[in-house]
Amino acid sequence: MKYIISLFFATAVLGCLSAQQINGVVYGLNQDGSRTTLPAASVFWEGTQQGVTANADGRFSIDVPSSGRSRLIASFVGFQNDTVSVPVGTNRVEIELLEGVMLSETVISARRRGSYISRITPIQTEIITGSGLQKMACCNLAESFENSATVTVGFTDAVSGAKQIQMLGLSGIYTQMLDENVPALRGLASVFGWNYVPGPWLESIQVSKGTSSVINGYESTTGQINLEYKKPDHTEALFLNLFGSNDGRMEANITSATPVGKNVWTGLMLHGSTEQTEHDANHDGFLDMPKTKLVNIYNRWIYDNLEKGVESRTDVKFLYDERDGGQTSKAASLLLPPDNSYQIRIDNRNFKASNKTGFAFGKRPDQSIGIINSFTYHELNSAYGAKTYSGKQNTFYSNILVSSYIVNPSHKFVVGGSFMYDRFDEWYSDMLPANNTPLTQLLREEIVPGVFAQYTFSYLEKLVLLAGLRSDYHNRFGMLYTPRANVKFNFTDNIIFRASAGRGFRSPNVISENIGYLASSKQLDIQSVENLNIESAWNYGVNLTFYIPMRDDKTITIGMDYYRTEFENQAVVDMEFDRRYIIFYNLTNGPDRAKSYANAWQIDVNATPFKGFDIFAAFRWNDTKITYRELPIQVITTEKPLSNKYRGLVNLSYATNFEKWKFDFTAQFNGSSRLPSLEGYHAPKEWSPAYPLYFAQITKNTRRFDVYVGCENILNYKQKNPIVDAENPFGADFDASRIWGPLMGRKFYAGIRLRLGEIK
Repeated sequence: MKYIISLFFATAVLGCLSAQQINGVVYGLNQDGSRTTLPAASVFWEGTQQGVTANADGRFSIDVPSSGRSRLIASFVGFQNDTVSVPVGTNRVEIELLEGVMLSETVISARRRGSYISRITPIQTEIITGSGLQKMACCNLAESFENSATVTVGFTDAVSGAKQIQMLGLSGIYTQMLDENVPALRGLASVFGWNYVPGPWLESIQVSKGTSSVINGYESTTGQINLEYKKPDHTEALFLNLFGSNDGRMEANITSATPVGKNVWTGLMLHGSTEQTEHDANHDGFLDMPKTKLVNIYNRWIYDNLEKGVESRTDVKFLYDERDGGQTSKAASLLLPPDNSYQIRIDNRNFKASNKTGFAFGKRPDQSIGIINSFTYHELNSAYGAKTYSGKQNTFYSNILVSSYIVNPSHKFVVGGSFMYDRFDEWYSDMLPANNTPLTQLLREEIVPGVFAQYTFSYLEKLVLLAGLRSDYHNRFGMLYTPRANVKFNFTDNIIFRASAGRGFRSPNVISENIGYLASSKQLDIQSVENLNIESAWNYGVNLTFYIPMRDDKTITIGMDYYRTEFENQAVVDMEFDRRYIIFYNLTNGPDRAKSYANAWQIDVNATPFKGFDIFAAFRWNDTKITYRELPIQVITTEKPLSNKYRGLVNLSYATNFEKWKFDFTAQFNGSSRLPSLEGYHAPKEWSPAYPLYFAQITKNTRRFDVYVGCENILNYKQKNPIVDAENPFGADFDASRIWGPLMGRKFYAGIRLRLGEIK
């Protein structure tokens, strides 16, 4: 790795010519006359391959080429390309793209794809657009990935309703979550947090595979998922989304925005959902899903003064989540005394306040200082039958970044320092007769200052090299060094190669991250939790993307990639050593060559056979192995339990002119996964069956009003008997954590969306 980084910096001495830079914004003019910024729009100089991708706010910076080109071309799926002249001396432009393709007096509206791979970024990044987030009900972040080939979503257990994701064959805890580049959903919120981000609040989602930027910390191992929320300075003045389903789930989302002064805007987003109907379709005496109440409030303030080169964003969030599950009231009434029924109670409270401020300085147009500060408080209280687990988390995060370039914008750099403070207070008890563990308190304080540097080199408009290195000092684990590198090379305009390599660390929070195991009779080995070391892993990946031009300016996109993750140390959660216990231990690669790793292969195709009709198909194969420590000098490597071997996905979308009607159909083909053994490592392996899932939705769009209806799990497929020994919830064999498939059957839903006004 040090030789690669040295090579990257050695190229900095080549081609050092002074260059001017243009800053700008790309807007889209919709059919109704409103104007919105276009995140990730493409901007390039006419007659060259020199281009950039706009950020999530539609903003971009591009170097003036030495050839003296003076015309910029901007493009975005579903909008007309536009070419603008840039006179000499201009340093800022605004580009407006018209929705659809205009031919004389005829308007042909193009379909805005739900997701696409950025052509410009050196890190392989899938961008899920607002259109993609509306292909399904998409009530929360977890449900927004049902159309994604990269991310898989599943339940943690059969009683709490909590969901988790997998990416590159590993749990979502190895994927860094970001709220507009601020770390989020960490620690106590790592499991339930996937339900806490309403889909209607989001502007887009960026999913980056493999090693990523060092700027946001060392916690990314398999990738990053960055959430971009609606911005109050360019969104609807009022947006309303109402949703209801036949299983009793009701939901409302309201977003509003308004200017409150010169260069100042504010926005308020509200979410409320409830589900109070008892469902027990398999008649095992347990609710298939808990009864829930959720309230989510988000207030945003934006100050943007381009003349002074200052931009600031302040966000405040509050959340309350309440879940009640377990045995149904009917089942509980059959038990004597009544208080011996198995009940689930989970309460989550979350408060977050953050500020991001950027200052331009000096004479260079691409030179700035950014300051990020964020505070998070999360409180979790839960009871799973006779087990209780509670926790409080206080987190403070700060990051200071200085960005500029060396001699000319072909050699950009970002340097800075960060500080992370975490305090976890956890309490656990298990009063099952066989365990009778009294209340145990776990206290952990982590203080991590760090510094980082990242360098980006562009050469001949074909090659982009990105190298980063950060050094952090952890008060419990010592010095942590995180090198990362990415390269993108355009063989031609239509063949792009990417490669990446890098390291990631993660401090384990094994109880909250594996809270689904509390829904079993297994006893947690609490003493082993305090002896866990930090997790460390390397990730390597390659990607090849082909863009095949077709008639009528259509393109078929084919992507192929491979990623491998190798653990240097892993916090192993071992539920197979003994059917009575769940134990935790470090597995460090040593002379015995103990290995835990994950290989992930994927191929996907995105095409538009004819106007308005899009096809997306993908297939992913996972080879994920975990190594258990059978004896102090012996290990056994086997398939990681509850990890799908493969997944296929097909999405068909059709839209009429102006997208007045939209039809979406999705088919998933989920492969088998190894089930945790109840009889130890050497027992015959047991596998779950492979199964399909089908989704469909129809949307009627008008200028201000949308109506949508849909069905999830059309064939009504469910995991049979998801709870082991449900008749004896306090017995030695009870287990509600062996979940590999859907818990709920066919669901019909309907909703409306109302848009009023536009903030420009």
